[in-house]
Amino acid sequence: MFALGLRYLMGWAMAAADGQEKQIAEWPPHPDRVFMALAAAWFETGEDPDQGAALRWLEALPAPCLTASDASQRQSGRLAGPVVSYVPVNDSALGKKMPDTHELKKLKDAGLDVLPEYRSRQPRSFPVAIPESPDVFLIWPDAKAGEHLAALRDLCTTVTHVGHSASLVQMWLEPEPPPVTWQPGEGAIAHRLRAGYPGRLDHLRDRMNRYSCIAWRDLQDAIRRAKHNKKALADKTQRKQASATLKALENEFAELGDTEPVSQRPLPSRWQGYVRAAVPEAETKPGSLFDTNLLIVGLRGRRYPLTSTLLMAKALRGTILKTCPDPIPEWLSGHAPGTGKPTRKPHMALIPLPFVGREHADGHLLGLALVLPHDVDPDDTARCLNPRFWDMETGTPQAFKLFDGQWLETEAEIELRGTPPYNLQGKTWTRASRVWASATPVVLDRHFKGPDKWDQAADGVKQACQRIGLPRPDTVLLNPVSSIEGVPHARRFPVLTRKSGGGSLEHTHVTLVFSERVVGPVILGAGRFRGYGLCRPMDREQGHA
Repeated sequence: MFALGLRYLMGWAMAAADGQEKQIAEWPPHPDRVFMALAAAWFETGEDPDQGAALRWLEALPAPCLTASDASQRQSGRLAGPVVSYVPVNDSALGKKMPDTHELKKLKDAGLDVLPEYRSRQPRSFPVAIPESPDVFLIWPDAKAGEHLAALRDLCTTVTHVGHSASLVQMWLEPEPPPVTWQPGEGAIAHRLRAGYPGRLDHLRDRMNRYSCIAWRDLQDAIRRAKHNKKALADKTQRKQASATLKALENEFAELGDTEPVSQRPLPSRWQGYVRAAVPEAETKPGSLFDTNLLIVGLRGRRYPLTSTLLMAKALRGTILKTCPDPIPEWLSGHAPGTGKPTRKPHMALIPLPFVGREHADGHLLGLALVLPHDVDPDDTARCLNPRFWDMETGTPQAFKLFDGQWLETEAEIELRGTPPYNLQGKTWTRASRVWASATPVVLDRHFKGPDKWDQAADGVKQACQRIGLPRPDTVLLNPVSSIEGVPHARRFPVLTRKSGGGSLEHTHVTLVFSERVVGPVILGAGRFRGYGLCRPMDREQGHA
């Protein structure tokens, strides 16, 4: 095993996950960003051959596992988004001659505006991630540094920052790293991080163009000095020799070109999917047939109430199917191949993520989530879902419209913030709990009659739990009012109609009590694939109700 450790000395990391947009802080740090920090330290300290060989060994390794805590993003007060600072623009060109005047405007026009206090200021964003722990580890479980160990150890001591120059770090080789929290994976649910590749170091050298820039400037300076020396010489022979030297320098300069070489920004490296490492609790506690890893999509723009769940789910499903390449698989469409009839196999569910369960909660939708069955092939999810959610050229998320042609219109984008609002976090809806309560009403699969119809309905909900792989709950309480603060009354949710016959189905809020803690997501009833029947864990969590 080989592992790199780095500690953010300021307690925060300044780097943008969305390129020039600079609205989202990058977390965890991209492995390629760490590699670029090592490469920059190597370039700046003399390019030791042994360290160069070690970097070429490192770039050829597969994508590493990561250990990184959760992080929040520094925001401007109560407003969403990074802090905006107003900074002076780059230096202005100096005038050739300062005017003989005390008028400030003329002085500034002549070149005084090179001073920071006279430069115009433009808004700039500096997205910052504030991790719960400042330590991050990059881990290659099957790698052994061998002969490169000493060179890498020395190189780590020269790294000063990762990302922005203000993002100061200490880096070292870690013999015993903590358990992995992120590991390479595939599928649309995977978080995208940039990873290295063989030849990355040479690419960085070419883009930096350091030696050409230095040679051009040195030659230009030599020509300037040669001209000055030629004018200062009185001896005719010496002037003739100086002219020959100047001519040779000018010919050499002409071969380089009149345009000064520039260093360019490195192009993005390859994108690698990362998934959360398995949580031990999820492995030992009973769970449903749905995967605990949710693909979360945030909403922007106009607020929509939780009661618009059916419209939102329909619009999201429609845009996913529209961009999915053929053939559309059964787990995505919900229809059996060939016949087109509803499938009897587990398939994708869409759930709302509302602002509920907190003080002042009003139930408006913060986002939606795609919930996939456990046994779906990650490569197939990537094929089907990536065209909708990711720009495959840049590896960055792409925003898209949710529009139903009449009432609903909003913008959606995959959620990438290190620590989004509590109700947009997957663990909020999947953590283990004995008690669960509905955030959207559970749709009963049939009408119950007789004096004990509510007992029959409660038993139907118990069967619905077993239908998705959960144990049968000990207690089921039915109520038109949810136990979760901010959730609307069941009557305010539109009724779900049968696909055949058109009759309406009854729905109700529920509270479930299991004999042991179970892991979510818990989605029950006839409307579970369209956002109804979503339950939330109610056991008290540290810091949250």
